[in-house]
Order: sequence, then C-alpha cells, then structure tokens
Amino acid sequence: MKRLNKLLTALVVLSVAVFPSCATVTQQGGTEIDKLVYKPINTELPKTKRVKLSNGMVVRLLPDHELPLFNVHAIIGVGSRWEPAQKTGLASITGATIRSGGTMTRPPDELDETLEHLAASVETSIGSEYGTASLSVLSRDIDIGLELFADVLRNPRFEKSRFELARSQALDGIRKKNDNPTSIASRELNKIVYKGTPYGREATVETVKSITREDAIAFHKKYFVPQNIMLGVTGDFNEKEILAKLEDTFKGFSGPDPDFPKVKKAQKDEKGGVYLAKKDILQSVIRMGHLSIKRTNPDYYAMRVMNSILGGSGFSSRLVRKVRTDHGLAYSVWSYHFGGRMEFGNYILGTETKSASTAQAIGLILDEARRIRDEKVTEEELNLAKDTIVNSFIFIFDSPNRIMDQLMTVDYYDYPEGYLENYRDNIIAVTVDDVQRVARQYLKPDQLKIVVVGDPAKFDRSLEEFGPVELIELRD
Repeated sequence: MKRLNKLLTALVVLSVAVFPSCATVTQQGGTEIDKLVYKPINTELPKTKRVKLSNGMVVRLLPDHELPLFNVHAIIGVGSRWEPAQKTGLASITGATIRSGGTMTRPPDELDETLEHLAASVETSIGSEYGTASLSVLSRDIDIGLELFADVLRNPRFEKSRFELARSQALDGIRKKNDNPTSIASRELNKIVYKGTPYGREATVETVKSITREDAIAFHKKYFVPQNIMLGVTGDFNEKEILAKLEDTFKGFSGPDPDFPKVKKAQKDEKGGVYLAKKDILQSVIRMGHLSIKRTNPDYYAMRVMNSILGGSGFSSRLVRKVRTDHGLAYSVWSYHFGGRMEFGNYILGTETKSASTAQAIGLILDEARRIRDEKVTEEELNLAKDTIVNSFIFIFDSPNRIMDQLMTVDYYDYPEGYLENYRDNIIAVTVDDVQRVARQYLKPDQLKIVVVGDPAKFDRSLEEFGPVELIELRD
C-alpha cells in the first residue's frame, strides 16, 4: 500500500510538471482545463455492404484491419415461439447440441480439439425469437474456420451422448428452478403476463423428457436453410475474396422455405392481480408488471425517457430516491421497459426488501407509478434522462462486432429505415408533455400483476390491501 501511495504521488507530481497549464487556476476561479476544446465524438454508423449469395443467404460485410481476427455472426429465423407446446425446451436443447454434438464428418471430440488447436470458437444457441451461430478465428485461418462453421450449421451430428447430456442439464435446471426466489418471481410474472402464448410457457420435466434426438434433427432441418439465415462478417478480410469464399463454402446448401406455425398473440388484460408464492426466506422478492408497446411504436422513445425517470436510471431515479434513500427499504429498486419485437413488450417494476416492509415497499412503488402519471416531470429530470440515454447510446457501437449485431437486428426485425441513425434525435425530441402522455397511456398501476415471493407470516400488512391474493404453487 505504501508503494502504491508513493507511486500515485509521483504520478501527480509528474503530471503537474509536464502539464503545468492544466493545473493553473485562473482569476475567475476555474482552471485551464475548463478552456480545453475537444473534437466532437464521431457517432456516425459505418456503412456495411449487404449482399445476397446465390443460395439466398443474406450477408453483411464490415472490414476492420486493426487486429488479425475474423468473425462471423449468424442470425437464424428460428426460436422457441415456434416449438410445439408439448415439446417446450426443444429449441434450447437443439441450439446447444448443434455445436456440442459435432458434425457428420467430425465427431464432437475431434471438433473440439480442432477448434482448440486453432484458438478458435464456434458457438450456437436458440432463443425465443431467433437463433445465433458465431465463428471467431485468426484471419490467417479463415479458410478452415469457414469450413468448420459451415459444417456445424449444415451438418450437425447431434451425437447421442451429447444430446442426452444437454437434455439432462435441462432437467437438472428444472429441478433446481425454485431454489432462487428472484428467478421464481420473474418466471411467474412472465407466465401471468404472457399467459396462453409461447412467451408464457415453461419447460417441465414432462416436456423435456418427451424430446428426442430425432425431434432436434427435424427442428434443425426445418429452419436451418440458407434463405432463413443472415450472416454478419467483421474483421481482417478482403471483401471480394470473402464473398467468393462464402459462395464456395455454402455451395449446394439448400432447403424449402420454413413453414412457420401460427403463434397465439398475447392479449392485454385490464385487470390487476396479486400473486403470492410462499417461501420461508428472510426477505421478499417483489415483481410487478403488465404488457407494453412494441419497439416500432413511435411512443417507444418517450417510454424510454419516462422509464429512466421513474426507475431506469439508478440512483437518480424516483424509485431509488423514494424507496431506498428516503425510506431505506431496499438496496435495489428499479423499473424496466422492454419494447417488444414480434410480440408486445412489457413494463416491469421490482425490488427486494425485508419481509417486515413488504407491503410498504409495494405501496411506495405504486405511489410513484401514479405520481408520474398525475404530475409532470421537471425539466431537470427530463434533461438528465435524455442525456443519460443519448450518452450511453454510443457504447453499443464500441466495436465492429457490436455494430454488426445492431445492424443485423434491425435487418432481422425489419425496423423502419433510419431506425438507428435517428434514434438519438427521437430521444432528444421527447418533451415533458410526452412523458406524462405516455405514462398515462401505457403505465397502468391498477392493471399491474403483483408477484411476491416470501413468507406472509412476516409481512408488515396483508397483501389483500392491493387486491385478492392468488396463491402460486411451486412445483418441483
């Protein structure tokens, strides 16, 4: 510690000696630092080339020669929203075993060893609305890297032992699903808000045990076709050469257009509700929420600003000031607005508090949700929220890979032209009146579904003051 202090002192002295003007106090009481002028940060999105291969696969290219690395990111039109209800969990297991199960020409161990020898990685997964695959390799190994990547996408082996391992891991996760009260609250709220839709489904022991290796093979075959795959290529490469390599690598890759099953849409429920999952724990986990708008709704930007003021901006938010600072009831309290893409989004508020302040914390959160509807926010709150969002926007474009991810997401969901380019301007344009308007239109405190995980014997007051209480049975 003494050595560290001496080093810091030496650095301070050196900085003053080398840059004396920076430490000079002016007659007005400021420093010369205040007079420094910086070039504006370049926030323009780089242009990418978008082409379509002869087999229908869309490719975006963003060269970056700073490091000798080569990356491919794929988005596949596949997701758990299209899996059969009686096979819930199929998409996730398929996504894991496409890579882990090896390929028809390379058993799992051989594929693992080859990638390790190259210091490369190939990964696959399937979420609710899309699947992903990725390749990361040194630019000198582009040829073998693309060969391995294409082999995994086109010809997965689904090795029986690896498939059984993925299914066992899924079953193990289900058996432990009630160990974490935070996970319980979020899961149960999601089931209530998206009831009757794939987004509200939950994998069970029964559904996972029913999934066979043949199911995974068929699920992959149906959706992994070139016209349903988008590639984003970044790194150290020549555009003309890489397009030729991609054409050659994916030559002969074909398949019929996927027949996407019809998906039941979520229905907005104007009724609120209180749901209790009894668990013998020292603090209560509280989650409340309801459906919200999609990301393509013009009011999405005002909702982002409103949410930042209410509970989405950490210590400067109203919820933190009220629940944590003023009343000392919780370490963390927040709100979150998710703009939906293929389905309605959701608006969620949450906290964890000691059992003896459960009802009080719920009441304070509801009070703040009502206040932002009833009273206009201040110009200071508005400007801070907008600055926070605008200033953080640049960080989602701090690397070519992240830039490519954003561009591909816009492409995949068919967002309006200029969505990313106009994002900051749309945030800046939000007014005090806009914030109150969207709060009144989309935030409905009386329609919130309130989920509490905890021990009701230790609560400060009965939850029935917020409405009839429905018990949630926690099944293993």
